[in-house]
This record gives sequence, structure tokens and C-alpha cells, in this order.
Amino acid sequence: MSKESYYFSHDYGSRNDPKLVKVLMKLGQEGKGVYWDIIEMLYEQGGYLMLSDCDSYAFALRVDEACITKLINDFNLFENDGEKFWSNSVLSRLDKRDSKSQKAKESALKRWNKADINANASKNKANALRGQSEPNAIKERKEKEKKGNIEEEDKEEKIVVVNASSDPSVPTPDAWGNYRSMEDLEKVLLSSSEWQSAYGKSLGIENLEDIPLWIEKFFIFCAGSGKIHEKETEAKSHCQSWTRRQIELGKTANEGVIKKSTVPVGDEMPSQSGTNEGELIGKWLWKNNGWRDTTTFTIAQKRRNGLA
Repeated sequence: MSKESYYFSHDYGSRNDPKLVKVLMKLGQEGKGVYWDIIEMLYEQGGYLMLSDCDSYAFALRVDEACITKLINDFNLFENDGEKFWSNSVLSRLDKRDSKSQKAKESALKRWNKADINANASKNKANALRGQSEPNAIKERKEKEKKGNIEEEDKEEKIVVVNASSDPSVPTPDAWGNYRSMEDLEKVLLSSSEWQSAYGKSLGIENLEDIPLWIEKFFIFCAGSGKIHEKETEAKSHCQSWTRRQIELGKTANEGVIKKSTVPVGDEMPSQSGTNEGELIGKWLWKNNGWRDTTTFTIAQKRRNGLA
């Protein structure tokens, strides 16, 4: 398990909820169990899951994809916007959890500030008493303290500069947790060693050098297929499900590595030949010594070529 583990409240009378009763009638105990599995996955992914990844969720839970789609669409248990789906009750509980965490941080900060104020007040009182009997000594001490503070500030400034420049290439999100581009998200995932370790273990990737290759291939796939994410959790979830699908199809990290092209992307077929099998420029895929228009591919063809 990860270092950060949470739990969510489960009302003991939820089995009598009319919606879950209908699930039990239509899909049996399996359907109800899958429902709670999906709820756990929503909590793990920050409250949202991708509709396009229902096949991956079905594989992970060892059920038919139809069971997943029925739970999402037929029982008013979830909401969706055509791209993602969510549970309003899960979002509400996540907001409460975040609110409690923020209040706890603020309370701790107030306690520390109060302790600092009391400590400073005691120190000032002691200095005042000492100053009445030792004016020369206090003057000398202040000069030493002033010199020491200047040296300490210089030291702190140097430390801040070193920390700030230690890894400036890793982007940070805005106040809403969104990243500016898919390129920024790619850098974040490639720099997240803890997530990469969990990602590799969950997919059974034994060669650690394959992990960054899979991540790079995923973002190249997104660029070619028009997939765009803004949040780190969404990109990680999609990357993991996409990689699992490629492995299920028997593909490897080094097989058909798609190189990023610096050629401007347009609707017209590139004039030059591809540099390797599987190179993707816009909608054009270099395959069998020729450019193929991927917009004409069937779903099966897209999957075989790592485009879906």
C-alpha cells in the first residue's frame, strides 16, 4: 500500500438504497460489488474516471465491460460529461476531507505562531532586565548577533537559490491543480519516481528502463490522437490504462517506438519518407513503407497500432 492511505465512510444501510436494490435485481451481487470497486477507484483518482477507459476498468475488475457501462449509465448512480464520470457523494466527501485537512493545518500553524510569540516576549523581557545591569555587555552581544544574523541570512539565501534551481524543469500546476500543457504533464510523470515505481509494479514491468519509454509513448499517442489532460491524476490514470492495453496486445516498450517529429503538422501527407516504422506526424502513420491516414482506421486498426 502507499504511504498515504485513506478510508471513506460507508453507510451501513446503503444496501436498502433504491438504486442499489435495482442494481442487485439487474446485475446481482456481482454488480453491487463492482459498484463499490468503482467508488474506491474514484477516491483513488481524486473523484473522476475516464469514460474511454471502461475496458481497462473491466479488465482490472475481471468483469464484462457491459457491467461497467450499465452501472455508469442505467441506475443514476453516476454523473458524466461525455469524457469523465463521477459520483456527487464522492466529490462531497472529498471536499469535506480536504476542508478538515486544511483546518487542521491552520490550527497547527496558529499554535506554532502563539508559541513563537510567547517565546519572543520572554526573550525581550530577559533582554530588558539584563540591559539594566549590563549595558556594555548587551551592546557587544547585539553587535555579534547582528553580524551573525547577516551571515545566517546570506547562508539561507544561498540555500534557497540551490533548492530553487535543483530541478527547475519540473512544472507546477496552477491554483486549481491544472497544468498548462501535455508537455508539462509529461515532465511531471517522468520525474515522479514514486508513482513510476507503483505504475511499474501494477503492470508487471520488470525492466525499470522500460517505464520512461512507456510514458513517452503514451504522450506521443495522446499528441497523435488529440487526447488532452489538464490534471496530473487524469494523466496518470489514462497512462496506466493505456499501457496495460498495449501490454495485453503483446507490445513492448521498445517495439515500434514512435519518434517525435519536428515537421509542422497539417492535413496534407508529409512529403518525406518516415524514419522508422510507427512514426506519427499529425494524423499520418508511417507503416509498411508508406504514410497511412489514421482517421480512416477502424477501432481494431487503431488498437493494433497503439492509437486507441
